[in-house]
Amino acid sequence: MTLKRISLLIGALLVLTIGLAPVARAQYADGFDIPDSTYRALHKPNKATFMSSLVPGLGQYYNQKYWKIPIIYGGFTGLIYYASYNNYVYKKYRREYKWATDDDERTVSQYPAANTERLKDTWRRYRDICFIGIGALYLLQVIDANVDAHFFDFTIDKDLSIKADPMIMPDFTEVAGSRTSTPLGVNITVTF
Repeated sequence: MTLKRISLLIGALLVLTIGLAPVARAQYADGFDIPDSTYRALHKPNKATFMSSLVPGLGQYYNQKYWKIPIIYGGFTGLIYYASYNNYVYKKYRREYKWATDDDERTVSQYPAANTERLKDTWRRYRDICFIGIGALYLLQVIDANVDAHFFDFTIDKDLSIKADPMIMPDFTEVAGSRTSTPLGVNITVTF
């Protein structure tokens, strides 16, 4: 497949995923309702991890974090594009290096052998870094799906807060009839 077809396929998957996100709520047969507390109890981190390891972004979909899916596929698209470009340039310089170092008069390189060897190694390193990035992004999205699934039921209530207010402390000390400077501070209140 060409790069253009792959990009169109990934774009179509993103549009389909984003378009179906609001409709993707669980639907049950008539007269069979599961309360929200039971529904949340059915959310399993292992399932999110497994789904995300099968298809990148599926764990985020399971966790209802739809906004992360385009970021994941955008990262994969960019890394795959640059890996293929770096591989193309690497093969070009590898061919030039072979032509510069062989004894065949029919193959003539445009560049000196020392330069082509350095350029060949540089573009191979760039390609390999992109492949490492693809693997790292894959692992990162699996870990993200697992962590989000663990925090799926976590809520932050109004009872949990931290508040910082400026304050002026009253000064009750007087030394020989003269007042000292008024102390200023920060009052930090933690409520839970």
